[in-house]
Amino acid sequence: MILGLLRGLVRGFALFFGGFSALNIVVSRFGASRAEDIWWIQFDYLPSWAVAILSAVLAITLIMLALKPSMGMPRKITTTGICLLYAIFALINVFEYYSLLSAGAFTTRFPVPFSLFIVIGFVLTGIVAWTLNDRKARISEYLFAGTCALLGILLFPLIQIYTFGFTDYSRQADVAVVFGARAFADGRLSSTLRARVDRSIELYHDGYVPKLLFTGGIDADGVNEPEAMRDYAIAHGVDPANIILDEQGNNTDLSARNTVPMFREMDATRVLAISQNFHLPRIKMTYRAEGFNVLTVPAHNNYVIPGTHRNLVRETTAFWAYWLRSGVRDLRAE
Repeated sequence: MILGLLRGLVRGFALFFGGFSALNIVVSRFGASRAEDIWWIQFDYLPSWAVAILSAVLAITLIMLALKPSMGMPRKITTTGICLLYAIFALINVFEYYSLLSAGAFTTRFPVPFSLFIVIGFVLTGIVAWTLNDRKARISEYLFAGTCALLGILLFPLIQIYTFGFTDYSRQADVAVVFGARAFADGRLSSTLRARVDRSIELYHDGYVPKLLFTGGIDADGVNEPEAMRDYAIAHGVDPANIILDEQGNNTDLSARNTVPMFREMDATRVLAISQNFHLPRIKMTYRAEGFNVLTVPAHNNYVIPGTHRNLVRETTAFWAYWLRSGVRDLRAE
C-alpha cells in the first residue's frame, strides 16, 4: 500500500515537471529565449545547446514515466540515469545556495533552497523507476498520479513563496521600486503597504539606494497610492527630490511595464524590488518578461498583515496566470 502511494506520488511529480519542462522548451525555442527553468533548477555552467538537449530528454522521460510506467531494462536504465543526473545538478544548486548564503550574498528567514526539494524528488523518482515491475498500472494509479500532479501545481508557487520569497537580496543599487497596495482617503497606508514603504525608507537611510520609485494606481474612490507612499516617505525623512512616481501601475504587469523605461532613462542597472514575500516570485517573473532583472527584497512585517492566507491563495493562481501570459507574450513577440 505504502509503496503504491509512493509510486503514484513519484509519477505525479514526473508528470508535473515533465510537462513544465516541455512548456519551457516551447517558450525558449519559439519565443524570446527566456525559459523559466530558473524556478526549479539552474544550469549557468552549461552551454545553452546542452541545456536544451537535457531539457528535452528530461521532459520525454518524465512524461513517459508518468503515462507508461511499465518499461524494459534499457528504458529503466535511461529513466533512472536521467533522474539521478538531475538530482546531481540540483545538488550543485544546493551547494551554490549555501556558499552564497555563508558569504553574505543574501539573507533569508527560511534557509532551505527549492533545489533541495528537487534533489529529494529526483532521487525518489530514480529509485521508483528502477524498482517498477513490468505490470500495467491500474486506473486508480493513474488517477492518483494525476491528483499528485495537480497538487504540484498548487505546491510549486507556495514553496517558491517560502524559499525565494523570504530571500533578501538587498545591496547597493541605483533605485528601489516599491509596489503599491491599499491606501486610505485620509492618507494612511494599509499595513501591507506600510511594511513595503518602511523597508524602502530603511534601505534609503542605510545608503543602499539613492532613489525610491513608488508604483501603484489610483483607486476608484480617487485615492492615489503612489502619492500616499510619497507623503509617508517624506514624513520619514526621504528627500522629495529622490522620489519618483508611477501612477499607472494598476497591477504588477503594468508596474513592470511602466517602470522598466524609467530604469533605463535613469541608467539604472541594479534595481531592488520591494513587496511581501508572497508577491516577490511574481514580481521577478514579470520583470524577466520585460527583459529586466531585479533583486527582490521582502518587506519586514513586524505586525500582522490581514488576509495573509487569502493572499497566498491569490498568488498561487496569479503565479501561473502570469507565467502562462509571459510565455504567450514571448511567442507573440517573434
